[in-house]
Order: sequence, then C-alpha cells, then structure tokens
Amino acid sequence: MLQNSGVLSNHEHDRLCALHAYHILDTPAESSFDNLVNLATQIFNMPIAFISLIDEKRQWFKSSIGLNDKEMPREASFCEHTIGGTDIMEVCDTLLDNRFSTYGIVTEEPFVRYYAGAPLIDEDGFALGTLCVADSKPNELSDLQKDILRNLAKEVMVHIKLKKKEQEIAANALRLEETKKLESDRMKLSFVASKINNAVVINDSNNLVTWVNAAFEKITGFTLEDVKGKRLSDLITGPKTDMELLDEVRRLTEKRQSFTIDMLAYRKDKREIWVSLYNTVVLDEEGNVDAEIEIIIDITDKKKAEEELMLLSLVASKTDTGVSIQDKEGRTTWVNKSLERMTGYTMKELRGHQMGNILSPNFYDQDLIEESRNKSLNSQSYSIEVLGEKKDGTPIWFSISNTPILNSRGMVERQIDLISDITQRKQVEKEMIEAKEQALKLSQAKQMFLSVMSHEIRTPLNAVIGMTHLLLDNDPKISQIDDLNILRFSGENLLHIINDILDFTKIETGKMELEIFPFSLKTLANDIIHSLQVNVKKNSNELRLIFDQNIPAQVSGDKNRLYQILMNFLGNAIKFTDKGLVQLRIQLIEENDSEAVIRFEVEDNGIGIPKDKQQYIFETFTQAKTDISRKYGGTGLGLAITKKLLDMFNSEITVESTEGKGTTFSFDMRFSRTHEQSLASALGPEMSVFIGKKILVVDDNEINILIAKRILSKWGLEIDAAINGYEAIDKIMTIHYDLVFMDIKMPGLDGFETAGIIRDISGLYYKEVPIIALTASTLKNDHYKFKECGMNGHVLKPFNPEEIKQLLSGFLSAETLESQY
Repeated sequence: MLQNSGVLSNHEHDRLCALHAYHILDTPAESSFDNLVNLATQIFNMPIAFISLIDEKRQWFKSSIGLNDKEMPREASFCEHTIGGTDIMEVCDTLLDNRFSTYGIVTEEPFVRYYAGAPLIDEDGFALGTLCVADSKPNELSDLQKDILRNLAKEVMVHIKLKKKEQEIAANALRLEETKKLESDRMKLSFVASKINNAVVINDSNNLVTWVNAAFEKITGFTLEDVKGKRLSDLITGPKTDMELLDEVRRLTEKRQSFTIDMLAYRKDKREIWVSLYNTVVLDEEGNVDAEIEIIIDITDKKKAEEELMLLSLVASKTDTGVSIQDKEGRTTWVNKSLERMTGYTMKELRGHQMGNILSPNFYDQDLIEESRNKSLNSQSYSIEVLGEKKDGTPIWFSISNTPILNSRGMVERQIDLISDITQRKQVEKEMIEAKEQALKLSQAKQMFLSVMSHEIRTPLNAVIGMTHLLLDNDPKISQIDDLNILRFSGENLLHIINDILDFTKIETGKMELEIFPFSLKTLANDIIHSLQVNVKKNSNELRLIFDQNIPAQVSGDKNRLYQILMNFLGNAIKFTDKGLVQLRIQLIEENDSEAVIRFEVEDNGIGIPKDKQQYIFETFTQAKTDISRKYGGTGLGLAITKKLLDMFNSEITVESTEGKGTTFSFDMRFSRTHEQSLASALGPEMSVFIGKKILVVDDNEINILIAKRILSKWGLEIDAAINGYEAIDKIMTIHYDLVFMDIKMPGLDGFETAGIIRDISGLYYKEVPIIALTASTLKNDHYKFKECGMNGHVLKPFNPEEIKQLLSGFLSAETLESQY
C-alpha cells in the first residue's frame, strides 16, 4: 500500500541545507545507529533494514543490514518517494508496482519484494532521510508494527540530532557527553515504550528485569515491583508451558541472538494467555551484552480464532452439508467438497461468482434470491428453499441457511452458507400434497355418496315403515296382522342395518359429535323397555328395568347416543337369550352439585361368550362365533359402534361372561346435573293440544306426504302440503301455520334455501314459526346447516310416530318456542 507520491519538495534547497548542517554524510559507522537497524530487523523479522540519508544525487546508507552497497543513485531508490511525504510508505509487492518493478534492487540481489520506510523528519519539518525495512517476499505491516517503525524513526532522528550536538562539544568533554547521550537514549526508549500498547520489558546483562511499561501490567497482571530483579521466564510459566521451547530461548539469549517466538504463558492470576515475544540484545562498544529488550504482544484472541478456523475447516471438509464462504458482496471465495459433489461445479468454477447466478441460471425464484441478498447486506441472516440446477442441468432443490459475519464496526465482512439437497424431501412433500388432495376428493365423494344413499334408501323405507304403521292402526284382518308385523320388523331391521353402517362411517371419519341437552333418564329407560317388548315376547323372554330412585330427575347429555348404546346392548341380550331373563340396571355411583356418575348394566342368561372371544367382539364385522350371523343375523357392527360411542363419552365397557350361562355388559357415564325440565319430557304427548293446529308438510315425495297426512290427521291436526319450496313460501305467506315440516332434498329450492328465505321475510311470524327438517341425511354438515338457515330441529326419516308426537307436543304446547340448537 503506497502512502507517498515521491514528488520533489518545493523546498528541496532548504532540505539539503538542513541535511548538510548535521555533518553526518560519509561518517563512519556508529553502534547506536547499527543497534537501531539491528533492532528493526528483529522486531519486524525481516532480513533487510537500513538508515539512509538523501542528498542531491544519491541515497547514502548510515547503517544497513542485508545490503552490500554503501550508496546508490537517488533516482533508483524507494526512499526518494518516502521523503516526499510525512508518514510511512509501504510497498507490499514491488513486482506489482510499475514504479519499482524494474529497479535493480528488485530484479537483482537482494531481490527486494517488500519495502516499508518512515521519513526522518527534523524539528523544522525537513525529511533528511529514512528508516526502512525490506524483505525478499511480499509482506504487510500491522498497525502496531507501523507505530513501532514510526517511533524507531523518531529515535533515529534523536540520534542524528544528538550527533550534531556532539560535534559542537569540546573534545575534553567527549566521553562525558557520550555517557549522557546513552542515558538520554535509554530514557527516550523508555518513553517510546510507555506509549505503545504492547508490553515492553528491559532486562540487564544477566537477563533480570529492570523496567516494564504500563501495557506489560495490563497484559500479564504483573507490576514492576513483582518482576524487578527476577527472570521473566520464571514468572510466566505454568503446567502447559512448552519448557523445551523456553530452554531454547535461554540458549539463544546466552548466545546473544535475537529471536521471535509464540508461546503459552500465564498471567499473575494463573489465567492462560498466548503471547508473541520479540527479543533483541543490545551490545556496548566492547561487544558485551548491555541489555535485552523484549516486546510482548497478546495474541490469545488470534490463537482462538485460528483454532476455531481450523475446527471450522475440519468440520466443513468432513460434513455432508455443502458449505460456501463468500465476501460481503456475496461472491464465492471457498466451498467444501460436499458442495462440489452436490452441484457438480468445482471451487474454481464457483469462485468469484454469486452462487444464485450459477446454480439458478434460469432465475428460479429470482425475487426470493434478491430479497435474500438484500437481507445479508443489511446484516440479517436468512433461510430459504429454492429450486436450482446442477452443472449437468438436473433440477435440484436447495435449503440455504445464510449467516453474515460482522467486523468490529458491525459491517458485513463475509457470509457463510450451509446448503443441503432437499430434492427428495420436496418430492415427498409434493406426493403428500397430491395424496392429500386425492384423499380430500375421495372424502368429498364419500360424503356425497353417504348423503345420497342416506336419502335414497331412507325415503322408500319411510314409505314402507310408515304404511305398515298405518295398516296396523286401521283395524287389519286377524290373518293380516302377522304379515304386517313381519313387514314392519323387516323394514325396521333393514333401517337398523343402514343406521349401523352410516353411524360407523361417521365415527371413523370423525364426523360425529355429541349433542348435549337436558333429558329425563328414567323416561328414556322406560321408553326403551317399552319399545323392546315385542322382540322380548318373540323369544319368550322377560325384560326388567331396575332403576335407582336416587338418580337426578334431569341430567344433561346426548340422549340419542345413549339410547343407541342401550338399544345395542339390550338388542343383543334379547337376541341371544331364549326363555330367559334380560335386565337393565341403572344405578347412581357418585354425585355432587354439578355432576352425577351413573352405572349401566345389561345382564342376560343367554348363550354367553367364550373367554377367548371376548376381546374380539368389539372389532368391526366380527362376531363371537362363525355361525352367529347365520343363526341370529346382524352386521357385526353394533358392538364396534357402541364401543366407539362410549369412547366419545370417555367411558369404558366391562364384559363378564360365561359360555352357556349368560353375559353382563356394564359401563359408567358422567352427566352434568340440571334443574331444568326438558320441554318434550315435561309436557308429554297431550293429544288435546293438537286439535285445530295447522301443520304444513313440504316434501316432493307424494308417498311421504300421504303417510304424514295419515298419521298427523289422526291426532286432530289440520294438514296442508306443498311439493316444493316455491309453493311452500307462497302458502306460508298466505296461511298462518303453527309448524312446518320441511324436506331437505327437493328440486329447485331445497329445504335449507326455503327456510332461509322464510326467515328473511319481515314480520315476527316468519321469524318464529317452527320449521322442522325432514331428512334422510345424517351428515354432520347438515346439522350445522339446520341452525344456519333458521330451522328449529330435525326428524330423521323413516320417523317413528311416537317421536313425531313427542316433538309436536313440545312445540305446540310451549308458550315460548325455543330452538333445539
């Protein structure tokens, strides 16, 4: 790095007059100057050093090491340029500088490749000459070394001025003056040493410490009082000190040889530090050791950085992850072998280029790349996934994590990228997304299939079961009663099988949720026992209910799911028992102000279940014996559905069974207590409230309308019908109805849309008239739609007349109509 221009001063004549006034040109060699030159070579560890003075035509060497000539032409010298400025001139590589590359001292012995010189400036500001160091290889001084060179140049100037004064002193005071000069030199050296940041130690001829500067105490923790009169090496050694190296240092000292070493030392507090030690020997006029000067630099941080760099280099060379180091502009300076293998590019091909321009030649995700580069320039790390190409054009996905390295000023100095090949992961993610989309389509298709099948199967079943109830209620012939009962049983059995399949599908797909409402557990149990009496009598069984009277009158829970669970257990018990006893026992286990735990037990003395089969009966499409289905019928889904329903209640089933003696199923269920009486159970089916009430049945199926009219008109209700949504809206706007039964699946306007339009009509009647959905669908989404469009409840096709009667009692008897949702 060049700091001076070498242009001749405008005051060259005055400078030459000042130089000649010192009377130093062509004087004999002097040890004071030689010692300074020698000290310079030792401090800077360079083979060439000299003190030169520049007169009109030549560069004359007052003292030199490494040069054979005493002088050289001024125009062929480096120092001609140095005296043109006021600070150090440095040429890191002479062959790269056109001004000096052809100089004889460069092209011939001693082949100078590096030069650094400090001008010797007197107190009037004239540059008389230079103090220089040179090397046969390129080099560069640190800021600390430059400070030392400046101080040594000042010291040379001090010597020159002192020499001038010596010439003015009388001969009889010459020896005394030389003694004073030596003392002055030492004082000035101490002054220089006290001003630099590195530790300076002065030892006497016996290698005992005589003086240290303030920086020594800061670096080592030792004061002058701690070390004065002692050997420094005895104080700074410890368990890990290289004693062989220390012995070599002592031998060099005894041989009056200067040296430079790096060694592990110990502070006064025994903390380890690494130091770089420059040692030089000062001789008197007789050639004896007069003193030793040691300059100590703390290089602990440098050593740590070197160790970390070595470790990083080792890790980067061994890891399978690609590693790239870039300059602050993002241009690649180094990559490891893994990145070369990953991309197909060599370090030579990547060096000097921005990685994105090489690996993304087609500018995949270029906006993302530019955004990332801006982050790194703003000292921000980032992680991105980007598509690129290998050298052979093969697409490859990269995961890149970038970390900027900041200098002491907080500016980006370089960047490190960790790069992984995530092509396989991206392929898996793509396949997973495609699979998810496919699964979603299948799920939607399945939902549509369930909705359609639920509607298409339940609609004719509604006609079959409904007409059977009507025929049985219309005084059939005695010879027809058995046939009609068989027809009703077959229809209801088919409905039960369909419900099992649809319920199981909903549970498996997570579409079923519990619906919590207040109800009377005693009423539910009595209804179940009553409804099963026909099946009980067929096998000549007896069905009993044992109900604990301490159970609260009202509890909150999912009444429908509990009904389904008990019907499954009791249905199986009745089916597998002949001329026996089936009991439903309901008992209060524990209660508090907010909750009650109730145990349900279904006990029979039927065929029982073998021990080795009891663990399989809750699996889908599985029965205890292979001939069970053939002999007793059933899908094998009932207990599987029951177990999953109980899982939703956080309840477990206990089975106790002995083959040939009977089975007991039991489970505990936790209910919230409520002091409110449910509307339907409180009012009961009082037929008198039906008389004169107008009901509108909206259904596009004429059979469904016929069945509804037959059943509802028997209870004193006035029934009107509409076959589509448009007709229903017209009638509701014309006639005041007390309740509307609304089919969901209709051409044109479906039930949801029709109900929504009715609720949007202004007027209190249109907002409050009860609208009950008639639906064959059991899908969870439909339940949400009931509430969204303003419906008050729903009845599942095929409907049971008793359920319809109970629902009507609730709505037609209430003074204030409330939504069931």
